[in-house]
Amino acid sequence: MPYLLRDLALTHSNIGVFDRQNVRRLDPVLSLLVLSLIVVGLAVLTSASRNVSSSIPYYYAAKQVVWFLVGAGCAVLLVCVDYRFLVSLAPGMYALVVGLLIVVLLWGIEVKGGQRWLTLGLVRFQPSELGKIVLVYTLAWYFSVLQERIRRLPYFLLTFVIVGIPMLLILKQPNLGTAASLIPVVFVMLYAAGCKRWHLAVVILLGLVAAPLAWSQLKDYQKDRIRSFLNAEADPQDTGWHTIQTKITVGSGGMWGKGFREGTQTHLSYLPEHHTDFIFALLAEEEGFVGAVAILGLFAVFLLRGLMLARDCPDLSGSMLAVGVVTILGFHVFVNVGITIGLLPVTGLPLPFLSYGGSFCLTTMVGVGTLLSVQVRKGFFRT
Repeated sequence: MPYLLRDLALTHSNIGVFDRQNVRRLDPVLSLLVLSLIVVGLAVLTSASRNVSSSIPYYYAAKQVVWFLVGAGCAVLLVCVDYRFLVSLAPGMYALVVGLLIVVLLWGIEVKGGQRWLTLGLVRFQPSELGKIVLVYTLAWYFSVLQERIRRLPYFLLTFVIVGIPMLLILKQPNLGTAASLIPVVFVMLYAAGCKRWHLAVVILLGLVAAPLAWSQLKDYQKDRIRSFLNAEADPQDTGWHTIQTKITVGSGGMWGKGFREGTQTHLSYLPEHHTDFIFALLAEEEGFVGAVAILGLFAVFLLRGLMLARDCPDLSGSMLAVGVVTILGFHVFVNVGITIGLLPVTGLPLPFLSYGGSFCLTTMVGVGTLLSVQVRKGFFRT
């Protein structure tokens, strides 16, 4: 905490915890990339809404616009607030998220076999999504306080305790996909924080050795997903259905696609969840190989821009925030696309900016706000 307060004092005298002028300092490249991905996402969700029976025109896109606007407001607020002030609040945010995850297990709403949701009035949200970003802030705080001490084994191991508590609560929901998304965050942030490489190597080796034990703890439906990934044709009408249909959907798009709102595999309901987890399959079917590669190119440039911000930020906590956000969003892109083209087992991980869903949309936009906040302040530090 003293380290963080000291850093606050090192900013220019006219820069406070809250500064609306920061909006004028936004990185134009990152802002344009985000806007482009949002437009693509709303266009794909417009297509996904084609056969939805609702009085709301373009149902999924219309509702997602609301979430994007709320998320944009959160992002602007984060840009205006000094990220180091938020990092100093991370222990309290961490305790709040752990408490919410416990509340979910006790009184949460069950949807599709998972108890993952809480309801606040008319709004339903997943605390586990909030937990991703809060964990990034918590680790940024932890590494900023430790500095070089992260190279000592006790402090290194304590990192896994910090991550393990929310991860175990998320696994109890059960929500394997979200829990798994925390694993690369801790490893990448530890690496970027300067821990000893052999410490990481030993943990990875122990994880591989413990893989059989992890298999025994999986639910039956989770084991079925892995089996169907290895041999989807063994049960093509049930456990292998998603794997087979998503490959057919992507392949049917060919080089140039079938055209906007002309996808047959998705609109004839051969591929379920084509507005959420399999949104990339809808994109590939309608826009073809060329369109799919173009979107992957946008994601790649966006993530690389985020890593550049992490590299250029002279403040450790800011660099850690950028690394953590890029890791979360990059993992979602990699896994979602990998599932869609049949390279990974089916699990519930949405695609940033494209998949329908309020909780993850807010997670994505808060991540964007965090990146932009790091970017606008990187010039405030003395060299």
